[in-house]
Amino acid sequence: MSKKNIERMVVIGGVAAGMSAASQAKRRQKDLEVIVLEKTGWVSYGACGMPYNIEDANRKIDDLVVISAERFRTERGIDVRTRTEAVEIDLAKHEVVSKRPDGQGRIGFDRLVIATGCAPIHPDLDGMDLPGVFQLHTLDQAASIKRWLNDPSLKRAVVVGGGHIGLEMVDVLTARGLAVTLLRRSPSVPSGAPREITAQVEAELNKYGVEVRTGQNVIGFEGQGKVQRVLTSSGPLDADIAIVATGVRPAVDLAQKAGIEIGSSGAIAVNDHMATSAPGVFAAGDCAEAYHLILHKGMFIPRGTTANKQGKIAGANAVGADEKFRGVMGTSVMRIFGLSVANTGLTDAQAREAGIEAQSVMIKSKTRAHAYPGAKDIMVRLLFQPAGGKLLGAYMVGGEGVAKRIDVIVTALAAGFTVQDLASLDLSYAPPFAPVWDPILVAANIAKKKVH
Repeated sequence: MSKKNIERMVVIGGVAAGMSAASQAKRRQKDLEVIVLEKTGWVSYGACGMPYNIEDANRKIDDLVVISAERFRTERGIDVRTRTEAVEIDLAKHEVVSKRPDGQGRIGFDRLVIATGCAPIHPDLDGMDLPGVFQLHTLDQAASIKRWLNDPSLKRAVVVGGGHIGLEMVDVLTARGLAVTLLRRSPSVPSGAPREITAQVEAELNKYGVEVRTGQNVIGFEGQGKVQRVLTSSGPLDADIAIVATGVRPAVDLAQKAGIEIGSSGAIAVNDHMATSAPGVFAAGDCAEAYHLILHKGMFIPRGTTANKQGKIAGANAVGADEKFRGVMGTSVMRIFGLSVANTGLTDAQAREAGIEAQSVMIKSKTRAHAYPGAKDIMVRLLFQPAGGKLLGAYMVGGEGVAKRIDVIVTALAAGFTVQDLASLDLSYAPPFAPVWDPILVAANIAKKKVH
């Protein structure tokens, strides 16, 4: 279909990827009719900021909305339809079947962008529907949690799952004055991280009074009219609120039912233009695979940053551009009380699975010069190939300066650096910000000694 025939683009999903795609397409082709279908009542909000909004009892939940649906309609000319769920993609007719409170309808399209995001894994447990048992995935859910926490009688919270959302909510619930227990099935928090990292995280959780129980299986929830107990393999725990954060999966049901190819990761398979296997159909964000720059394959790596980039590229290419999504390395950073934890590139497990021989070094240093007050501990762990020294990845944990330093590693990985290259970087130095030998340089110099 040539560009001159593109009259209408439909976007399924109105958060990061979806609104980026809609805005980019409309900006490039002013006369294009753009319709966005969003099943919730909100669009264009900062989902990653939900825990921090919940922490502040006086902050309105809609502060997280970047641009309202009404502003998209009036200022950008984008037909945003909230509380409208796409229930079927008819590729043969180039139509989307939508459902809203007042009935169903069919919407034709010349181009389609699927931005359905990811969905929380919903454990099949008794009592999941009890008031006071929550998952945190949408702004509506965040608003419900915030309303529940307005009850001053709440004393105890249980968080199930030790990933990003779980750990952030542990911090938030503690700040809101509740006694918090963290339940984790795996033996460490966060799972997959090196033991030196998880030991620092667990120590920080203990420091702030969080009870950490690893190796726990949750059996269900019970209570009279609201949650009162969380049932586990080692016995019941009292709870006035329970947050279930057991992971997410790509939301691909619509695409799969339409016959669109799903990648080996479980997310929608796309090329570097964000095009799917169906002509005229693009996918972006957490529902779509992201090309991994080190493993050289599509993977499910849900990130808000990636969603915005992919959405912009999908929207541009839908109206005839030739933009490419280069890829990602799974970069991540989170705050747990006074600690920052970050990683990028390959983990040890990923290197083993890919058949890549890997060596690691771990160093402990300070974030500032010895003579400057307030220095905090920081640990840097580098993963690299012993033959030649090619950099593969890094983990960091520390009291400050972690996000800055992990971004140095990201840049080095993107450039194909060896640890020798990394050790030669001219990093910034001043006593308030770093020692004369930055922790990255210390780790790289030690890694050099193990290269052959």
